[in-house]
Amino acid sequence: MMRKVIQSWNLFMEQENKPVDSRQVAKVVLINAEGKVLFLKRTNYVEKYAGEWDLPGGHLHIGEPLEKGLRRETREETGLSIGPVQKVKELGNIVFFKAKYVDGNIKLSKEHSSFAFRDVKDLKNPSKFEKVAKEALKSE
Repeated sequence: MMRKVIQSWNLFMEQENKPVDSRQVAKVVLINAEGKVLFLKRTNYVEKYAGEWDLPGGHLHIGEPLEKGLRRETREETGLSIGPVQKVKELGNIVFFKAKYVDGNIKLSKEHSSFAFRDVKDLKNPSKFEKVAKEALKSE
């Protein structure tokens, strides 16, 4: 009985101390040496945008600085640390940055099922994220 009470208390405390996500989102256009952009495919098990291609990044915690949240989200989703970033644009509550992919093994979170470096320069009907990636590559 006491063990169940302790387990319940620990679970409650974990939830109480968990940072709360804000509506602010930060994404990164991660560009490799060949000018291709890293895209992550969302699993079919996530609540939003299941099976769609996405850029690394996500919701910032309430009070978290933009760049710090971008780095945390990128590390959580890919296992990668990113170098210097440059702001590309804002679309609503999403701020897009670009950075160079130098090297490192990509280790996907449970949110994503696969990844691909894709050439976005000549796409005819680009998605929202592909449009942002094309724009980020213009200054490369």
